[in-house]
Amino acid sequence: MADVSPKVPSQSASSYDNNAIYHEISPTLVWAVRGFNVAVGVMLLISFILSLMEGKEHSAYYLLTCNTVISSLVGAVVNWWYKNGDLGSEKYWYIFTVGAVIMFQCVTTDIYVYHKSPVPLTTTTPVFTTPISNITTPTITM
Repeated sequence: MADVSPKVPSQSASSYDNNAIYHEISPTLVWAVRGFNVAVGVMLLISFILSLMEGKEHSAYYLLTCNTVISSLVGAVVNWWYKNGDLGSEKYWYIFTVGAVIMFQCVTTDIYVYHKSPVPLTTTTPVFTTPISNITTPTITM
């Protein structure tokens, strides 16, 4: 009698299927998130350096530096959660949202640091509401 059992290709633990998909989200999307994180990092670095450089003139700009550092820590924690799986892989949009807010903050920080508002000129002489020709000087008689 002939063997009628179906022939199964031999598969060992070391062989794998090249056509199998082993990722939860698209690799293109993973690279998009990484590229976006790099862009946010560059913006954070530029904002940090500019606010430190201008902090010599105005000490209030050091607060912008601290704000930039704190925001970068928030972005790093969100990315850490995403990488470790605490934040689901379908929540990649949350990284884009946090990164967009941080980029907006960096742009407004750069604008605030380099926007020089004109200083109004103050006068030391009194301002008259009536023409000088109508003013009479009192005469002193003795």
